[in-house]
Amino acid sequence: MNELLAVTNKFMFVLIRASGVVMVVPIFGTLMVPVRIKAALVLLLAIVLTPVVPGPAPETAGVVAFGIYAVKELMIGLALGLVAAMTFGAFQLAGELIGTQMGFTMGEMADPLLAQSSSAISQFLNIMAMLTLLAMNGHHWFLQALGASFQSVPLGTAELTPSLVSGLVERFVGLFVAGLKLAAPAVGVLVLVTVAIGMLARAAPLLNIMMMSFSLRIAAGLILLGSLLPYMYVFGRYLLQGMQNDIGQLIKAM
Repeated sequence: MNELLAVTNKFMFVLIRASGVVMVVPIFGTLMVPVRIKAALVLLLAIVLTPVVPGPAPETAGVVAFGIYAVKELMIGLALGLVAAMTFGAFQLAGELIGTQMGFTMGEMADPLLAQSSSAISQFLNIMAMLTLLAMNGHHWFLQALGASFQSVPLGTAELTPSLVSGLVERFVGLFVAGLKLAAPAVGVLVLVTVAIGMLARAAPLLNIMMMSFSLRIAAGLILLGSLLPYMYVFGRYLLQGMQNDIGQLIKAM
């Protein structure tokens, strides 16, 4: 009876950690994936990982102790998924900056991936990043990271250390800067286009430059986006490969 209870507790803690990863990680955690599929994936991961997870589950003397350990396991899963989500946030930031300069903020659409309104450019870069990640077999990285986390952080031993918090903050700042770098070439040129339109409006005040400016900025933005797509793809692969290293470093910091 005690052995059955120990296996059940171990299975539950593995299930909770896996659910934390699946909840927020890109691809698996999007709203486009039905809840039943997510639940089935979490259950499958727990069934597969429970026999190979080293060590026994922590002893829980009551509901309170079980709840404390459950929160720790959920925290690990959420931290692993948060690193990946922040990486995709860099693409979203770049898309919003470019879309703002192109004048797309007045025509934002509902994004089913993020459950919020975003510009068409932001959605395009987000989908491009997701397809690039799938082409790199990046979805396997999340599963590998989940399995490796049980080796580095056994069940019930997770702690909210200062190195973990500072690591997450540093990655957030680094990915914010990466989003600015990704958008910088397009935003810089579009700002120059806006300045040129303003100078043209001063030189020819009788022309309806205001109405022409929308078409000019959109056309310039689309042409620029098409020419910069190879650069964005290479830089995006660099960010996604860095995400794999960030997840590994986060596991070591736990």
